[in-house]
Amino acid sequence: MKRHVFSPLSNRSYRTFFFSQLFTDLGNWLDLLAVGALITFTWKLGLEANSAAVIAMGAPFLLIGPVASVWVDRLSSRFVLLLSTFLRMLVIVGFLLADHLYMLLPLIFLKSTLASISEPARQSLLRQLVPTEEMAEASALGQMVSNGMKMIGPAIGGLLLVVSSPSAVFAVEGVFFLIAWFIMLALPRVPAAAAKEQEKKQGFRQNVTEGVRYLFGNSLLRSAVMIVGLSMFIIFLYDGFFPPLVQALGLDALGYGLVTGAVGAGSVLGALLTGQFTQWRNWPILFMAVGRIVSGFLLLVAAAGVLYGFAHGNTVVWVVIFAVTGAVGVGMTVPYTYLLQTQTPPELIGRVSAVAMAVQGIAIFTAPSIGAILGKWLGLGWVFVLAGGFTLLLGAASMWRVQEKKNLTSSASL
Repeated sequence: MKRHVFSPLSNRSYRTFFFSQLFTDLGNWLDLLAVGALITFTWKLGLEANSAAVIAMGAPFLLIGPVASVWVDRLSSRFVLLLSTFLRMLVIVGFLLADHLYMLLPLIFLKSTLASISEPARQSLLRQLVPTEEMAEASALGQMVSNGMKMIGPAIGGLLLVVSSPSAVFAVEGVFFLIAWFIMLALPRVPAAAAKEQEKKQGFRQNVTEGVRYLFGNSLLRSAVMIVGLSMFIIFLYDGFFPPLVQALGLDALGYGLVTGAVGAGSVLGALLTGQFTQWRNWPILFMAVGRIVSGFLLLVAAAGVLYGFAHGNTVVWVVIFAVTGAVGVGMTVPYTYLLQTQTPPELIGRVSAVAMAVQGIAIFTAPSIGAILGKWLGLGWVFVLAGGFTLLLGAASMWRVQEKKNLTSSASL
């Protein structure tokens, strides 16, 4: 029978995994606006407090994840997911009780620490539940959930803030985690991916660095991680400029909502299409490279809108452009997830995925401040010119590095 994007859902174990991810991701993104509203509007604190919250959210993926991933590989991934989700519910109770910033920041750090541990465990469990021949479709479904919840979670949180308070958002978030936890109880009991005896003989430090060595020693993984890491750096150069960009394009508040929704909807559609048409599996790096070229061109179109008034005030044009931008962006992340799963030995999947997240974390930490400096120095339009140009160059350089023989089983070092 011919496979399609939803084929993995016929697997009962994966179906349980899928719905647990749905509610977990919904909970993860629900409090995005609530934390900012609590700090800014309830406690009347400034940019320094919001920046501290962002640092607390991101630091665990750099500092904790790569180290903790050793234990993720040694333990049952089902156990790690159940434990981390349960502990996140307790952290949410802490959010409800927090009455000042210095109580909230450790809780944010702890919640992100648990996320940095659960994500490698989730990748490890995915590897054990889904056969290789369906991994492309499963990767696409995972990105569909991730991108969909990035759109739906903040929307629900924003609606709750309008009718209630940050505390109500945190309470609903706790309920979503509770639902996810009960779903996880139905996950199959799977053994630890790594052999504990062998891991102990190597020593803890060797176990930590093994993920780094393997990731950068595998040509396909190295290429994929570098493309994603550099792309994330470029994205976060201009990510904070999205509202003023929309305004400079001549759109009002309604237009801002429409183009924001278009990016999210495009991301979901892109994930579905990438999962339905999986011929890219034979040349994933090339597929990612072409996506960077298209994304770079679309960024230059946005720059033209700011600098030269292209399609000024035309909501339809910009909704279409941003929807395509969202769809093309997924063309990078689905092959990346697929390569992470298929090119990594099961006993290393936790460590390799944690290192890959840390690479992205470095970009997320450093790029916003550089983008702010460039924005003040060059102006909004030229930031997008630079971002578009760098993205085009990244895509072109990646294509140049792709060799003629593209099949995964025989790809040479890039």
